[in-house]
Amino acid sequence: MPVGEADKGIGAPKGETYYGIQIQSSIIDWWHDPIDSNEPFKHSGKLNTLLLNPKVIYGLSNKMNLALSTQIGIRSMIWDQKGSSIHHRTETTLENFSNANPGWMGDSKIILRYIAKNDGMGDGMRAIFGGGLSIPSSSVLTSDPFFLQGGKKTEHRHFSLSSGSYKYIFETQLFFKRSINPLFYGGFLIYEHPIKENKFNYLAPPILNLSLSATFKRFDKRDSSIGYGVGLLQSGHGYWNGIKEPNSSSLSVIPTVSYLINSRIGALSFNISKPFYVKGAFKSEGDIAQGSDIWQFTVSVRKI
Repeated sequence: MPVGEADKGIGAPKGETYYGIQIQSSIIDWWHDPIDSNEPFKHSGKLNTLLLNPKVIYGLSNKMNLALSTQIGIRSMIWDQKGSSIHHRTETTLENFSNANPGWMGDSKIILRYIAKNDGMGDGMRAIFGGGLSIPSSSVLTSDPFFLQGGKKTEHRHFSLSSGSYKYIFETQLFFKRSINPLFYGGFLIYEHPIKENKFNYLAPPILNLSLSATFKRFDKRDSSIGYGVGLLQSGHGYWNGIKEPNSSSLSVIPTVSYLINSRIGALSFNISKPFYVKGAFKSEGDIAQGSDIWQFTVSVRKI
């Protein structure tokens, strides 16, 4: 299980169903300098996310797999400042707001995978290519939180649980398994691109996700392993009403450490990630200083 990805590095034979589930928690401790004269104080808070991500892989044939996944969870903002702000407040995605629909569902994905090479449970190579669709939920922003068309700024929310756009997906996986360390190594590349604006005139940014990992067996009584990985996540520009969204373009590096064991319920993985922004998002750029401290924790289970 590459750095906690329950549906990666594996192909299901015809008629077989593999199950996986990931529980992911992320904590973003953020801040930025004052952005206008109406709020002449530093903005800071914590953006927390808790997601349950069930996944299923079904073998349509020995060469074709159908992969399904969805997101269930909550995203919450904790406002650290005493002063009130039209931009931020303590709230969650379960609550309705003037420019945000509430909800507990995130995006769902349907991917058809071609198993070019699969050496099963033995040593060898796994090469998998796929394409599919990402489907947004109703938990989205319903109007531009940046007021890019020049309207009067009123209370608004900046975050939602869903990306808000239908996207097509392309993915490539290449992994190798052997009987000596590193026992399992390789990586995957995923590209997601929005198909069109949603009904609220928002076009989500394209996303490129590259992940490389290696797993080292400890040869102990627990049959445990240690995994090391690094990811690159690049986001393009999002658009509201055809106008470029500020800070949507970003590049982050995500090192990860994993601990894996075989249990009665399946392969179990505990993962800690520490994302760093190289540019964009919470990286200090442009006219104001800003920053963040981010941690991600994931528990994954895969049942074959």
